[in-house]
Amino acid sequence: MVDYSGTPEFEELEPRARTTAVSSGVTYGRETAVHRALTQRKSDYTDLQTCRVLCVTWNVNGQTPTEDLDTLLSVDDKSADVICVGFQELDLSPETLILKDSSQEMKWMEKMRAGLPKSVTYTQLKHIRLVGILLVVYVRESLVSRVSDVSVGYVSTGIMGMLGNKGGVSIKMNIDMTTIAFVNSHLAAHQEMVDRRNQDYRDIFCRMRFDNDETNTLKSCDTVIWIGDLNYRLSNDELTADEIRDFALRWEIEPLLKFDQLREQRQKHLVFEQFVEEPIRFMPTYKYDPGTDTFDTSEKCRMPAWCDRILWKSNTLVKCEDYRSHPIHKLSDHKPVSAVLLLQTRVVDVPRKQVVLDEILKDLDRQANDSLPQAALNRTELMFDGVKYMEAQEQPITLQNTGTDLFEFEFIPKLEDSSVCAPWLKIEPQRGIVDPQNVMIINITVHIDNKALQTIKPDRKLDEILVLHLVNGKDYFISVSGYLVQTSFGQKITDLVRMSDPVRKQNILLDIEQTPEDIVIDEKLPQVLNIPKELWRIVGYLYQNGLEEEELFSVGGSPMDIGSVRDALDTDSEIRVSSIHSVCEALVLFLDSFPEPVIPYEFYAECLEQCTHFANSKRTLRHIEFSHRNVFKYVCGFLRELLRHSDRNKANAKCLSQVFGDVLLKPRMPESGNGSKTTSKKRSLFVYQFLTNEYDE
Repeated sequence: MVDYSGTPEFEELEPRARTTAVSSGVTYGRETAVHRALTQRKSDYTDLQTCRVLCVTWNVNGQTPTEDLDTLLSVDDKSADVICVGFQELDLSPETLILKDSSQEMKWMEKMRAGLPKSVTYTQLKHIRLVGILLVVYVRESLVSRVSDVSVGYVSTGIMGMLGNKGGVSIKMNIDMTTIAFVNSHLAAHQEMVDRRNQDYRDIFCRMRFDNDETNTLKSCDTVIWIGDLNYRLSNDELTADEIRDFALRWEIEPLLKFDQLREQRQKHLVFEQFVEEPIRFMPTYKYDPGTDTFDTSEKCRMPAWCDRILWKSNTLVKCEDYRSHPIHKLSDHKPVSAVLLLQTRVVDVPRKQVVLDEILKDLDRQANDSLPQAALNRTELMFDGVKYMEAQEQPITLQNTGTDLFEFEFIPKLEDSSVCAPWLKIEPQRGIVDPQNVMIINITVHIDNKALQTIKPDRKLDEILVLHLVNGKDYFISVSGYLVQTSFGQKITDLVRMSDPVRKQNILLDIEQTPEDIVIDEKLPQVLNIPKELWRIVGYLYQNGLEEEELFSVGGSPMDIGSVRDALDTDSEIRVSSIHSVCEALVLFLDSFPEPVIPYEFYAECLEQCTHFANSKRTLRHIEFSHRNVFKYVCGFLRELLRHSDRNKANAKCLSQVFGDVLLKPRMPESGNGSKTTSKKRSLFVYQFLTNEYDE
């Protein structure tokens, strides 16, 4: 069984082109078989060469570079063929978060160029930055001719996947026949946010797309090298922070590493499966008083940890020559970490490849016959009971090859449809190859996010037909059905303010056959509520428990916690979470889920025009339906209260306006390109006025 989803072999023909080729008499299955056979026999026509790669990761804490990087970018007495450098928190200014531009980027780029080894000439191959996450790859000049197909990708994992203060960037390239991807990531902070860090890793690994190509993923790479501030801490209730410092200062590392969260999560197969890390033989890299080698002496007295790591996975041999920290660098509260890896790349011998290709073609000619692919599915009906908002459900189906020849399969759109499946469905893999008498497990996942929520039918029933096509064979039809559990997320503001009870406690709403048109709003209410009670509950919880917490609305929450908040709002039960950041993200998700935004679509353009005129903006709001206006006032009032405690929580009006500008004001149609950046800035400016000025009209 081989899954060729996203491999270079599939990039030569797009899915629709492959279908056309088959229908016009060209056997694409033969072309696939040739590529596959060449891959299986690559050892017959390639030779292995060693490539020395130096990887460096450093969280620079927003500092301006004042230290030379010569020792950091050298490999003792040997020169690297490839140098990969990743920074986190390159720039912590609010302007970077909002405008996406960084004054620090050029300074660090210049410092790196000056620090490159002088004995070798290097070419900067590519660089990519996501807010404060910067990745740069340099290649020895003599190696450049062997490098091809360079591409980049990024994934934001900040709150709601919007903010780039957390996430990952990647540079992918081919050296000879070997595909290598470098990933630099900054995962969720805080001791208790282990589940969120795990989720951040999965999001980056699964969602990373290079040059916006859905088939060009990390899974298709021969080697993935992952560096960054992964933020895993020490989970320990036995030792105090002082005792941990004492262990570290005595270089008693192994007793501490048994509490390392990353090691624990990998042993449970929850994160970085199939990745390898060299044994750690250096001091914790976090947290230090900047400018010193002294562990944190601030009021918070952070516990030492190995936050900064380098791991890799590869289908070829990788040897780690060196894995160390660099305590000589004292600029940041983190110490940089480096690793020297020896990779094997495959170099093609063209004459030998031609001989192998001729043999493959002759063999395929001998095997050619008119038989159709023979397959069996273990089931063609999937039922998903009780699907909840933002809570994925997954079911597998088994595709078996019952014939004597391999076959290729893919999911294709139904007639007159442009997409393979509904927005609330995910299929993994969408195409592949199955060997004779072998099976392919295909996972079908239902996940209702805010985008998918708007496509759900009023009766909340989920119905979809998937078409699984065998190349040169028949089609199989798979029925997917289920229903969405009623939730306050995705309801209209004007409906929520007229509901006296939580949505799951209203008898009329418990009948799945009812539609919103059938719902009788509680006529016993003396008047409608000023704001949805769900909004009042979330904000009230944050007011009581979070006014002095740092990084509110910049750190993502735990998916499990967010589900708990959803259920609490929908059933009128107590909100119980492990992290206040989960409630913050639930608030943003709630505001983002309204079918009609808080600032209705018809006022969107006018609000952007008045984004720098507070008096005019207030006049515009007077014309907005009162419940929408009340929600806007209530949210902005809470954020102003948060800012009044900024001496403790470090809240920043510009950062908050970036987050809430994109959920309180939304265009009717998606925007793209430079226009999207301009309007995003205007949305932030509009909200910023109401965070820095009192508003109670």
